[in-house]
Amino acid sequence: MKSSRFHYRLGALLIVLGLCASTGGAVMAAAASASTSTKQIKAPTVADADDEWGSPTASALTQRWADAVGVDERDPDSASYEALKDITVSINQTRDLTTQGVTVSWSGASPTPAGKFSDSFFQIMQCWGDHNTGPTPQQCMWGTPTSALANMLGDRVAARTLRLNEDPEQEYSEELRVPPPITNPNLRAYSYPFTHVDGTTVSDVSEYYTSANTNEISAARTSADGTGTVVFTTQNAMDAPHLGCGTIASACWLVVVPRATTTADGTAVSDLADGMLSGSPLSATNWKDRLVFELDFQSIGSNCPLGNAEQRLVGHELFSEAMTSWQSGLCSSGTTYGWSQIGDDEARNQIVSAFDGAARLAVVSTPLPAEQRGDEVIRYAPIARNSIVVAYNIERQYRLASERRDRNGTLVADLTLNARLIAKLLTQSYRVDVPGGGTAPPIKNNPYSIVTDPEFVELNPEFADFLATTAPEGLLVSLGSSDANAQVWQWLQADPYAKAFLAGEDDGYGMKINPAYLALELSTTPTTSFPKADLSTFRYNAEVPEPGYGTLDLRPYMADMQEAARRAARGESGSKIVWDPFRLPPSFTSTGAQLPGSRFQIALTDRTSADRFGLRTANLVNQAGQTIAPTANAVNRAINAFPRSSDDPAIAVYDPAQRLLGAYPLATVSYAAINVCSATATQLKDYAAFLNYAAGPGQSPGHAKGKLPPGYLVLPSADVAKLKELAGLLTDTKKVAQSCPTADKPGPEEPKKKRNKPKKKDEPQQDETTTQDDTATPPTAAPVESDEPAEETPEPEPEPAATDDTIAPIVDEIEPIATSAANTKGWRIGATTAMSAGLPSLLAGTYLMRRSRRLLI
Repeated sequence: MKSSRFHYRLGALLIVLGLCASTGGAVMAAAASASTSTKQIKAPTVADADDEWGSPTASALTQRWADAVGVDERDPDSASYEALKDITVSINQTRDLTTQGVTVSWSGASPTPAGKFSDSFFQIMQCWGDHNTGPTPQQCMWGTPTSALANMLGDRVAARTLRLNEDPEQEYSEELRVPPPITNPNLRAYSYPFTHVDGTTVSDVSEYYTSANTNEISAARTSADGTGTVVFTTQNAMDAPHLGCGTIASACWLVVVPRATTTADGTAVSDLADGMLSGSPLSATNWKDRLVFELDFQSIGSNCPLGNAEQRLVGHELFSEAMTSWQSGLCSSGTTYGWSQIGDDEARNQIVSAFDGAARLAVVSTPLPAEQRGDEVIRYAPIARNSIVVAYNIERQYRLASERRDRNGTLVADLTLNARLIAKLLTQSYRVDVPGGGTAPPIKNNPYSIVTDPEFVELNPEFADFLATTAPEGLLVSLGSSDANAQVWQWLQADPYAKAFLAGEDDGYGMKINPAYLALELSTTPTTSFPKADLSTFRYNAEVPEPGYGTLDLRPYMADMQEAARRAARGESGSKIVWDPFRLPPSFTSTGAQLPGSRFQIALTDRTSADRFGLRTANLVNQAGQTIAPTANAVNRAINAFPRSSDDPAIAVYDPAQRLLGAYPLATVSYAAINVCSATATQLKDYAAFLNYAAGPGQSPGHAKGKLPPGYLVLPSADVAKLKELAGLLTDTKKVAQSCPTADKPGPEEPKKKRNKPKKKDEPQQDETTTQDDTATPPTAAPVESDEPAEETPEPEPEPAATDDTIAPIVDEIEPIATSAANTKGWRIGATTAMSAGLPSLLAGTYLMRRSRRLLI
């Protein structure tokens, strides 16, 4: 009996000690983990970096200046020969072009003087002309610089105008004479007119193009080592009808004019009063120095035969580039497939809509919830893999005292961002992103821009040498609602540092969120758009009428992700904050594109758009604390571990909390969603043909029409099998009938007469700049079946356990994520106490108490 009492009392004491130890340990762990608003360290880097930017395609061309094709033989006695003779120019793509970016690079050139474009730079333009002889100056889109750009360069360097007798090789004919004004009929001024592809010739080129839509590059810099790189945006006939590229038999051309250190008459720049090179590249002597590259554009339109039946599909933007390419390849099916790019919510609504003529196939990222689906039968199959990226176009702008100053104007090749930096950009928390710069705390105490943010500089040390006034024109984001936008917010809300910042805590350096965004509760509220909540306005002086310009003038929305990428490549956000009292009516206007050598644009877009316009993409810090580029390996690794949706197990959905080594945090999957029972027999047949194309020819990567465009990933065999399986179902009337409800079910030959009532989202939607409470975070159910299971990040030194080299990137050794400001010592002590003392005590105490009861019996 005494023994039993002893065991019982000892057991009770151990349980009490165990509870105390466990509770104390948990408190210490919680206290340590709660300090998420402190500084965040630089993340380790994954070896699988994104190094494909600007890589040559099968149609890449390279020419040496000394023996270039399509031009007259070089004259060794010309004033520019010695400066240009060693130049080699390459273009990474010359065929299957559309409106897109191509990389133009060169070597062997003389360096451009630091800080100015006084001489030794390159000028690039797009032209049309004869296949054999090439273009003439009249056939080139050139000569519409902004006033700021014209002032940055020498006299007429960016223009079409000529000065009488400045060029001994130039013929000053009546054809080049500018029509004199009535007030001065004897004026003799000369300029190259522009000839439209239809043969029309005009002196005033503004009838066809202006500084707002030209693609000319007035000046591109050569670095100290004699090399240079620039992205040139080619334009097809949809964007430049006056050139006709992609619609006519005449050829299109890229013309590169290297400028040396002498004017057309041989005068050295050093002998000129202003020390600036002068004269148009179209002037005869300068034109002789050109290199020409013939360009082959894709034909405009789908080219489907007239009389084809039409079938309309709808879906989100992440699939638009693929669908646009596949439309031509699908023509042979006998059906012309139309495509309407709409938001995910609208697409989901449409396939269950009661409206006649509504599409019954939509491409979306997440399934219809049960309450929206009702009794409709929706079948899904994965159709595309893509990723959301932060694309950028940044040219170096070092301080005068920097040792790197000779690299000014060259492209930044590497950029790393984490979730909290993205949160800062999306909430106008930098002073430069607020009208007037923010005059009240906490904004006035925040960094001027991301460049002066210590957190950003820690991740990107190169920017410590940048001018303090350097800044992007905000983060370019698209208007409206989408699953892609929701995924970005889910990522931010799952990151403890970003979440704390969005909730109002400082970042460890004293920076806090713009208070205008606190009421939106972005740290927890499901959000599908990018609100611009700061309603402050600013005017420079009393001459500017009230209220001045606001956030949407300073940081305007983009129409979609593709426009965001295109504007970033151009260096123009569309910001309108310059008051022009001479406009009718007076209004705020844009200053135009940023000047060469000082471009700084970042955009939230998709990988396909970034690739199309030649933009680099930032590395992102993933949930495991690694710096990850959006490579095929990293995107596939993330998608392969997506969990199944509780709304429909056929869909794998994004899991923001997943901590997987080597995974890119913003990978995306597009699904073809088909309302099987509401589709007609014709629709089912056409949808099946579409899915079979997507599973077959559509998986062949390439730039040509019908191919899988760059930026998309080739689907794995399991996804291809699902596409084919769904296509087979759609052509099997018995299986379709078995899939559909038996009560009041029409046959597949006719649509159902009674469908779900359309919801309000079917109606035209207004500017969505507020959060949506009814947007559910994707559930995290069982993971997708995969040969490679997800790996939870071990501590303190996790190692990747990749089993498939085609998917898992090689990961550098990862150090524990800890800093003096965010110490994990308390967490580790707490966890150790709880596990080493608390748990054994609880177990021992329970055993002894049970032992005492058995002794009593």
